[in-house]
Order: sequence, then structure tokens, then C-alpha cells
Amino acid sequence: MAPTCKGRATYHHGDLAAALVRATLEIVDEVGVRGFSVAEAARRTRVSPAAPYRHFADRDALLAAAALDVSRRLRAIYLEAVATVESPQERLATMAGSVVRAAARIRGGCELLYAPGVRTAHPEVLTAKREFVDLLLPSAFEVVPEERTAAVALLEALQALARGYATLLLDGVFGDPDEVVEEVATRATRSARAMVAGYAAAPAED
Repeated sequence: MAPTCKGRATYHHGDLAAALVRATLEIVDEVGVRGFSVAEAARRTRVSPAAPYRHFADRDALLAAAALDVSRRLRAIYLEAVATVESPQERLATMAGSVVRAAARIRGGCELLYAPGVRTAHPEVLTAKREFVDLLLPSAFEVVPEERTAAVALLEALQALARGYATLLLDGVFGDPDEVVEEVATRATRSARAMVAGYAAAPAED
């Protein structure tokens, strides 16, 4: 079931559905997906425990709505970063830095994109992730033309690299995330650039 809103769209403080999504991202950042509860989201938005269910069918629907919000924000950050980038290699490398910047802004909410239960209950979350990958596929095919398997492998490797840097950033490995985000984004982009170059230089498989 899609995380569509039900009932009235606005409450005394504005758009309750949007407020619940914001609260959900805050809670997931603090306690993870497993620790999330609709009751806590209601408490933080100062509504009754039943109020969220006028907008979202269940807990998973609210989590899915938050995941879709994360996906939209990540997509926007990436598209802004590559708006003037023409090189397919650099467009791919820029993805890594964009993921790091998104993680710094959204924090642990990025975990929602990888939560198996959310994807299973709401396939539109997986669809949103695939649409983001679709933005990258043309560049990957330019880097490794006529090698679909290699292009997909490159994108998988880039996603793993980007997620790794994002996780290290949020874990504080490089220092205060707010202070070092641009430094880490630059590191991630540089590493991704080297990875893309490696795939481009690799001989085609027979």
C-alpha cells in the first residue's frame, strides 16, 4: 500500500503529514528504524496517538513516506551538484560526494533507504531508488560502452563507496560531521573518480 495521506491534510500547525515525516526522520536518526514508533512521532508533533493514522495506514506507511522524502532530497542534491557537469566520469564521481552531503543533512534517516521491511511493504521506495540509479546509468554506459555487466557493477561499487564514506562521516570517524562534511565529500568524490577511471581502463571481457 502506498504511503498516501488519508483524511484532512492540515492541522493547527500546518501540514501534519509533513510534520510527521520530519519527526520520523528525527526519531530514526536517534534510535534507528527498529526503535521508531508512531506514538513517539505523534508526541513530537503534539497530536493524539490516533491522529497519524488519519494520514498513514500504519507504521510502515509513515516510514515509507519518510524514505521517499529522503530519496527526493538526495536526488535534488545530486542534480544540483551535476547541473553544469558534462563529463560522464565526473557525473558518476559527483554522486559519492552528493551522498555524503545528503547524509550530513538527513543524518540517520538515510538508513530508511536500505531498511528491508520498508522496501518490502512499500515497493515504491525501491522504485525511487531505482529511479536514482537510472540517472546514473547513461553515464556508466558512456564510461564502459557495450559492457552492461561492467556498468552495473560500477554503479554498485560507487554506491558502496558512497555509503561507506557517509557512514564514517556520521560515525564521527573524521571529526564533527558538521565541520568536516565538505572535506569528506571531497574525499569520497576523489575516491569515486579513481574507481571510475579504473573501470574505464579495464579491458573488456570476452
